[in-house]
Amino acid sequence: MLELVLKRLLAAIPVMLIVSTVVFLLLRLAPGDPARVIAGDMANEESIAQIRAEMGLDQSVVTQYLRWMGSLVQGDLGHSIQSKTPVGELIKARLGPTFALAAWAIALTIALAIPLGVLAAWRHRSLADRGIMAVAVLGFSVPVFVVGYLLILVFSVQLNWLPVQGYAPLADGLAAHAAHMVLPTLTLSMVFVALITRITRASLLDVLGEDFVRTARAKGATERFVLFRHALRNAAIPIVTIVGVALTTLISGVVVTETIFNIAGVGRLIVDAVLARDYPVVQGTILFFSFIYVFVNLLIDMAYVVLDPRIRY
Repeated sequence: MLELVLKRLLAAIPVMLIVSTVVFLLLRLAPGDPARVIAGDMANEESIAQIRAEMGLDQSVVTQYLRWMGSLVQGDLGHSIQSKTPVGELIKARLGPTFALAAWAIALTIALAIPLGVLAAWRHRSLADRGIMAVAVLGFSVPVFVVGYLLILVFSVQLNWLPVQGYAPLADGLAAHAAHMVLPTLTLSMVFVALITRITRASLLDVLGEDFVRTARAKGATERFVLFRHALRNAAIPIVTIVGVALTTLISGVVVTETIFNIAGVGRLIVDAVLARDYPVVQGTILFFSFIYVFVNLLIDMAYVVLDPRIRY
């Protein structure tokens, strides 16, 4: 297990290097001048040139990249162009809402998707199976922002049951925190519930046709025991794979969801930074999300070894 972790950590180094390089170059090629944004519409060219010199934007792209990589190696993500605050501090200040939203979404997704997938496979071709698959197709087809605005319209505007937007930390009380998390969690998790439900059903259907399942039933094992002790355990690897993919894809969903519900998390931070042409913040947040992606994939690889000891790396 330790050897696996070390191999994956070493493999992550070139991945992060490529990501940092691509992000840096894409931002430099994007239209817009952060110096002009900071200076304002009424600024003259001399003031803009002075700001560009202070920010180091008058240097060549290679020089800018080498300076940024030198700071990155030392753990310095740079400072925000707008607020002059270290990027690491900005990300740290926004982690609470983002992690809370992700945790709620992951918990709801797993709690709903796997039981629904098991039920659909167990009642294959029944009314319950068709109903679950119809809802899954609908949930997978509707865009996240459409779901979010529909939920706001129904539960916040018309019924006035839940807050329209904002975030309440746990320090304000569990009730207030949960009230602000219900709609964003439903919005973010719907597509992942649909995806994991379909994969769970398909994986279980493949396993339920195997000889060892028929043998267990012939020995008099209960259907619940066959489903959860034999079938689900052997169907776990594809399910774990898609759960891992969903967790990494959830990163992009956080950006959209936090923007819809005006949640001051890391996703909203990157949107504001892109609009303001704040290069250091955009680069830092994307690297942070990339690290989360690599870490989640490492956890998936470790889960493979636990679920199937025959797997070797």
